[in-house]
Amino acid sequence: MTARAELSPNDFEQIRPYSVVQEYQTGDCIFSEGDDATYVYFIQSGKVSIFFQKFTATDEIHTLGPGEYFGEMGLILGEKRNASAHALEQTTLLSVGKLEFNDLLQTNSNICEQINKLVADRNEELIMRETLISSAGIDANHLHVSIKGDPSLRETALFRERYESVVDKNLPELLPCLEDLLLNRCVYQVFIGFNSGEIRTTSLLNPFCDEIHQIRKLLDESYRHRHFPAVEYVQKAEIIKQLYQNVKSSSLFEGLPGYLHKIWGTYYDEWKPVPPDEISKTIYNLPNLRSIENYYLRNITIGIVRDAIHMQFNCDGTHIVSTSDYQRFLEENL
Repeated sequence: MTARAELSPNDFEQIRPYSVVQEYQTGDCIFSEGDDATYVYFIQSGKVSIFFQKFTATDEIHTLGPGEYFGEMGLILGEKRNASAHALEQTTLLSVGKLEFNDLLQTNSNICEQINKLVADRNEELIMRETLISSAGIDANHLHVSIKGDPSLRETALFRERYESVVDKNLPELLPCLEDLLLNRCVYQVFIGFNSGEIRTTSLLNPFCDEIHQIRKLLDESYRHRHFPAVEYVQKAEIIKQLYQNVKSSSLFEGLPGYLHKIWGTYYDEWKPVPPDEISKTIYNLPNLRSIENYYLRNITIGIVRDAIHMQFNCDGTHIVSTSDYQRFLEENL
């Protein structure tokens, strides 16, 4: 959780002319999630809890004390409150409205600097909370994101007849071909559409576009030689790393807001490919996912760039799991 800088007594004296003093007793509500943001609050004395309400429970995200402040994000961004605030004890706040807050930032460089840093940290924190898969992505602990789709598809899944597709008919021969593409050739991501019979590949030669291939052609070794030149796994990882570093050294990256600069800079520097044995394990377990009773795999995306396997099933459910949790997912569902 982001650490919040404390303001000095002198800072509070600078704030006072712009503020209204408000007193709160233990348990009093300062604002609730969804309220309009009308003030920034500076704590002169007492303690304040910032929390999310989850049904009958609360999820506390900050406990703040004298010298700290809160409520600035809603005021700066013009958004409604995304959390609630209650007084934990008798509390005195200096409350500053939007116009007065803008004047304060223009006249006090120290407070302005601290607020700007906090906004950057808070934006970084929000990105991590809001993104389905962490931007850092690699080595996620027990990653399993489940997204529910159209409920009517789930309700009829058990009654729909299962058909053997062209992928099913050729799956035993296809699996080593997919492994070859991802481990030994220029391909870094593969999409397998079991129902449609569609195989999409994304390669280092054209990293921004997918190519669509017929299964019978992918099974032809000479076809794979023509379309996908051999690239050692280590070399492929180095090329991907180099592409990330090229982005990092670009003017685009330099122009990013500070919080995005930090998130993506860390990701580019620490990126590493999915281990080859995890790629192989994922590929050779595809028949198991396709043969789950009642619920079977419709399509799957496997790649070496991010430790996340994207799967969709006939009940319109989407699951994203890390390769390290893939085996556990199989054991729980087979």
